[in-house]
Amino acid sequence: MPSPDAAPKRRRPAERVTEITAAAATIGLTEGLERVTLRRVAEHIAVRPGLIHHYFPEADSLVAEAFLHATKTEQETLFTRPDAAGPREQLQLFFTEALSPESLQYSRLWLNARNLSRFNDALKRAVTERETSNRELLGSILREGNALGHFTCDDDEQAALLTMILLDALSSYANGGAEELEARVVATVIGTVERELGLEAHTLLPDHF
Repeated sequence: MPSPDAAPKRRRPAERVTEITAAAATIGLTEGLERVTLRRVAEHIAVRPGLIHHYFPEADSLVAEAFLHATKTEQETLFTRPDAAGPREQLQLFFTEALSPESLQYSRLWLNARNLSRFNDALKRAVTERETSNRELLGSILREGNALGHFTCDDDEQAALLTMILLDALSSYANGGAEELEARVVATVIGTVERELGLEAHTLLPDHF
């Protein structure tokens, strides 16, 4: 890794912002959002802290962008849709990804962000923005499934909200590790969603549970 004292490679502003936010997101996921500081990010990409300050004069905004960058990657994973997948298949994939061992890092990030957002207005806005976006994406799946007769919920927006609330409840186990997600707890959450959507039991339950 080059020394921070060396002249940083010149990049276009948009490229530099992307580099900084990607580094901050990595630090947020692996070390915690508390560790997303101008100095720590500068160290991570081997530049002087002043360069980070040039693009992010306020540390709070860097933390918020780190959260948005990381959860954008999570969102793309949760809502990626294979060409042949209908809404029910996509919902099954959604739960498989959301409850996978790999998702624990994101669950921890959400817990961390919600706690810190009490003191960081930029982060609070970022959390609300991503919550709303995820809920809208899930609602669109449920709306399509309702139209096709795959689901029979009375209110797809309410069902999407319920689903996200229940997943948030599961994330409270994230700091204990995957073993804390007891099969009966997961089955209770999934069963509640299945009943809300008029699905048979275990339709949405991932195989590893």
